[in-house]
Amino acid sequence: MSDPALFQTFISDSLEERLQAGIRSALALGAEGAEAFVSVSRSRRAKVQNGALEDLTTSKRGGLGVRVLRPGAKGLRTGIATTTDLGRADFTELFAQAWELSALGDEDPWIRQASPSGVDDLPPRHDPRGSALTPEDRINRALELEAHARKASPKVVAVRDASWADGDGASLLITQRGVRAYDLGSSCSAAIELAVEERGDRQASWHWDMGRHPGAVDLAAIGAEAARKGERKLNPAQMDAGRFNVILHPEVTVDILGIVSGMLSAEAVLKGRSLFAGRLGETIASPLLTLVDDGRLATGLGSEPWDGEGLPTRRNVLIDKGVLGTYLHTLKTAAEMGVAPTGTAGRGTGSNPGVSTFNLFPETGDTTPLELYRMAGEGVLITELMGLHTVDPVSGDLSVGASGIRIRGGQLAESVDRMTFAGNLRDFLTRIAAVGNDLHWYGSSGGVSLLLSDMSLGGA
Repeated sequence: MSDPALFQTFISDSLEERLQAGIRSALALGAEGAEAFVSVSRSRRAKVQNGALEDLTTSKRGGLGVRVLRPGAKGLRTGIATTTDLGRADFTELFAQAWELSALGDEDPWIRQASPSGVDDLPPRHDPRGSALTPEDRINRALELEAHARKASPKVVAVRDASWADGDGASLLITQRGVRAYDLGSSCSAAIELAVEERGDRQASWHWDMGRHPGAVDLAAIGAEAARKGERKLNPAQMDAGRFNVILHPEVTVDILGIVSGMLSAEAVLKGRSLFAGRLGETIASPLLTLVDDGRLATGLGSEPWDGEGLPTRRNVLIDKGVLGTYLHTLKTAAEMGVAPTGTAGRGTGSNPGVSTFNLFPETGDTTPLELYRMAGEGVLITELMGLHTVDPVSGDLSVGASGIRIRGGQLAESVDRMTFAGNLRDFLTRIAAVGNDLHWYGSSGGVSLLLSDMSLGGA
């Protein structure tokens, strides 16, 4: 649960009162609805390069977006106005600007607003230990991260960027219907980009991790993993084209499932821009795959008590043992499709609510990575895919670059790159033959190792 006193240091009662006055002024102009969304954050960062301080910054950002709903014959029109000046004496002029802009919008019969509901019963998302660090602490953590990477491998020849960052912030949504959805959180993160070299071959790699507080960020593990990634890329061999059993590294699984979740946006479905349009209740993946988005996961870095429209967040099973269970909805798309909302709206200060995910992850299997390698036999571990932004969201067709590690006799062997992964996203989903037990979180997205059977790979 949020600390009211700490919340006040970001968003004061005075600011909230001025926003409420602005909402009342919009209603007096004739608006059917009026909303204000404000977000304030503080961040601190230290960056080193090859043992020398490169950057030390502290910043504070704040933004406000107001939205008014103008009634029309066939629905509501929306107008949005924004500002970064949160010290204004009043915001009536900003709401008036949004009111004027709403006259230019198209009428939409499906726009809805939430009624007040739910409570903040989640564990605290803010931890004061990050903001308590001194500038020297942050510099030392960045230096420590670099030292861990160099200690992990003698092949590390340069560190291009080792950084430590921490921040905290608060957000608030209020509406004329009485919604007051707030959040208060903190995060700490560390990242490193380095170069490794062996026998004249130089390769770059990077790794990162984050948590709510400094103790949740393992600098030694981040440095070691960045070095290990680099080592695995050295002196890559070329592969002939063919069909192989393929294992996706958890980091790759995160990227693939992120694309899938985007295709499960109800807005994309309604616009005919989704591979999964009209597939509710149908099998779209292996029965081994269950994909979940849980906005109330106790330990989730993306957990929030309310979504961007003020609805309580919830656990949504998007794919249940291979069967498409639900699309992700805003109130608008839920009304248009005649279904219950999913509490998965995101919000920025300058846009209408859109679909978001909070903690997206596949349920784990019971197979270890070593067992997956043995099952793959003469296969390939894919550690990186390049060009996933080119996936066609309607057809699911893709042709992307890939690199990874050859698997021989069930064991990891030489590095391989310049592969082409071409086919259809359906292949990634339907050819899952085993699911790893190695769930790893990358921020608010989780991934596991996945064994895909008989996949086509193009060689050099």
